[in-house]
Amino acid sequence: MGTRILLNDFEYFEPETISDAITILAKYRKDAKLIAGGTDLLVDMKKGKIKPKYLVNLMKILDLRYITKDKRGLRIGATTTFREITASKLIKREYPLLFEAAEAMGTVQIRNMATIGGNICNAIPSAEIPPALVALDAVAKIAGRRGERSLPLEEFLMGIGKIALKSGELLTEVYARSPPPRSGTAFLKLSRTTADLATLNVAVRVTLEKNGACKEARVVVGGGVGPTLIRSKKAEALLKGKVLKEPLIEKAAQAASAQLKPRPTSIRASPLYKIEVCKVLVKRALLKALERTKAGGAR
Repeated sequence: MGTRILLNDFEYFEPETISDAITILAKYRKDAKLIAGGTDLLVDMKKGKIKPKYLVNLMKILDLRYITKDKRGLRIGATTTFREITASKLIKREYPLLFEAAEAMGTVQIRNMATIGGNICNAIPSAEIPPALVALDAVAKIAGRRGERSLPLEEFLMGIGKIALKSGELLTEVYARSPPPRSGTAFLKLSRTTADLATLNVAVRVTLEKNGACKEARVVVGGGVGPTLIRSKKAEALLKGKVLKEPLIEKAAQAASAQLKPRPTSIRASPLYKIEVCKVLVKRALLKALERTKAGGAR
């Protein structure tokens, strides 16, 4: 009961290399759609919102599925699943912000199928992982017929359902910077149920000088707060160079909430509610991140 079938015909491809996938995309352009976990795309196809003529499954491309670390940071292949992210001892130990964001995403069944690349490229404002990645200064690695290029993830996300991929390109990797010494991070999500999309989510990172002053901060808010997530550079500027006391943190939280532009038609919360909740979540996240700097930044 309740099963929906795919109503439109399409041609199906399973390339085994990035090069083959790019060739298919270059040939069919806008008529082709990429699929990995399919947790969003298949739903939209069943509802008739998307009717691709060509479907390109990326899951047989082994070069897109990995979690590795180098001297500068963490590399995650685009078809890596959320289950693989939460199961990674490396991520849980050294990148707890990503672990927390990935664990907050949907149900176990969804995490088993959903991929980090798909979650990013769907460009849904309520997605959990993009705010955490932006807080870690993540970069999107892109491949196409003209070669490879990189773009800060903050610039890659352009709006609701809008990303900076050109025709014939695909996201191959996300690169997240390793938090500097004396850093702490935190991710908080508010939703109607644990499996629901976020009403609001917040990802923060603070890095302290040896004297305890804030060397660097990242404050990122997602959850339908605008056309895409919002990185509050105003809040970050308030924190930088100062000792992080609670009154200052409250001021930064208010600055972040003032930048929100929630949609009035949201089914999850009113704009006023999101603005007020943002003040609370940003404050809590910053206090939690600050406490974690004292514990080595891990937890």
